[in-house]
Amino acid sequence: MASTQQIFPRFFPNLAFQKLIVTIAFPAMLTNIATALFGLADIWMIGRMGNPNMQGGVEIGARLLTTLCVIFNFLRSGTTALTAQAAGQKTTPETPPQSLTETPWQEDELGHPCRKTPNYQTERTLVRAVALAISIGAFLLILKPVLLSCGLYLLDASGAVATQAQYYVARRYWVIPLILTNSVLSAWLIGIRRMRAVLIMEISSNFLHIALDWIGVIILGQGVRAVANASVISEIFSTAFLLVMISRHIAFSQLPSLFKQTSTWHKQTILDLFRLNRDLFIRTILLMSAITLFTRMSVQQGIVILAANAILNQLFTLSVLILDGYESAAQILCGEAVGMNDKGYFFKITQNLMIQSLSVALVMALFYTFRSPFLMQTFTTDHRVIDIATKNAFWLSLLPILGVSSFVMDGVFVGAGWSRAMMFSMAGASFLFTLSLTVMHGFGNYGLWLAYSLFYLFRSGLQLGLLPFLAKRQFT
Repeated sequence: MASTQQIFPRFFPNLAFQKLIVTIAFPAMLTNIATALFGLADIWMIGRMGNPNMQGGVEIGARLLTTLCVIFNFLRSGTTALTAQAAGQKTTPETPPQSLTETPWQEDELGHPCRKTPNYQTERTLVRAVALAISIGAFLLILKPVLLSCGLYLLDASGAVATQAQYYVARRYWVIPLILTNSVLSAWLIGIRRMRAVLIMEISSNFLHIALDWIGVIILGQGVRAVANASVISEIFSTAFLLVMISRHIAFSQLPSLFKQTSTWHKQTILDLFRLNRDLFIRTILLMSAITLFTRMSVQQGIVILAANAILNQLFTLSVLILDGYESAAQILCGEAVGMNDKGYFFKITQNLMIQSLSVALVMALFYTFRSPFLMQTFTTDHRVIDIATKNAFWLSLLPILGVSSFVMDGVFVGAGWSRAMMFSMAGASFLFTLSLTVMHGFGNYGLWLAYSLFYLFRSGLQLGLLPFLAKRQFT
């Protein structure tokens, strides 16, 4: 069995691996941040109308659609992992091509032989992922009346706000199949290390979105309709952009024949695909339930504590968006290692991911430690909220350090295809989180944040504990 010493023999970075990780993780970070920041455009633009019903309607509608899409985020993670594994199968260190100068071979950043164009396994992965995304999207369109009414009810929308939310969602809902398809198209590009293309797409799409928002809302005064139309057009643009990027790596003329081939729809391959997505789906539900429980416990402590916790949570979310770049890198590189069946490469990648991500987490912790009072004042002018948020700001410094291992391990587990173990580790962490909340209920907001911090520690501990056993089974 691989021990912890074998996994991390020397806690010193390898410069070649560190450079490789940066080339993948940094664009992923920028993509995450760009998406989050530009996502505020709708709310800001509609706020210029001075109509709280419109603003509330857009907020509720956007939250409903975001929740719906986050539930199916497993499509993105699963596609990235399977694509990286397929790319890793292109060759192995033991059986390299005769000459790397012969087409279609070249060397990657670490000197490993790799194809200049994806092999048919990556193309088959794309065909299956797109087919699944479109199927789920079509199913959601059929359920549109039920999901809209239930969603608005659960979000407690009523009156004029509900009317505006329904109008907003009704327009945007029709492109849900495109949203899911864009998710797997971008995931496929990430899986073959084309992060820059995805970053360019996100920035271009969001700038187009903002421009359309500005024209429709500020200049033409069309309100909710303009905001919804801007979202629809930007999604269509994203699809076209991604297809152009993908066409640079595969020939679309081959896809119909691949779609018809029985090998693309091999029974075991399809079962593995659904098994992976099922486990990731359950894991997402468990994670969202834990976050929802944290929010619910904050609500029960009053509006001031709720507002303070919301500020802290938003700042922690920024940390997550940055550190999630390492999750993306882990999905790709560990997936390739599994595809190559290269145990040494797998552990070296994992080691260097942990080193770099922990270093970034420490920098973020120091930043929050010294700048938290200023940050709290930029979010609110209410002195009661500022006081409570500042008193609890040390949790903001602690959480990135406690959570960084879980983010990296999520990527490692997804990339390696260990979705069942990932699901069970999340279930165990969720159970321990609920137990911690029960035990610390009498400690107020301090107990809530302590339990929330332990949740990330539980996730890290369970996954790190499982890693040696899973690696032994994978690389036998």
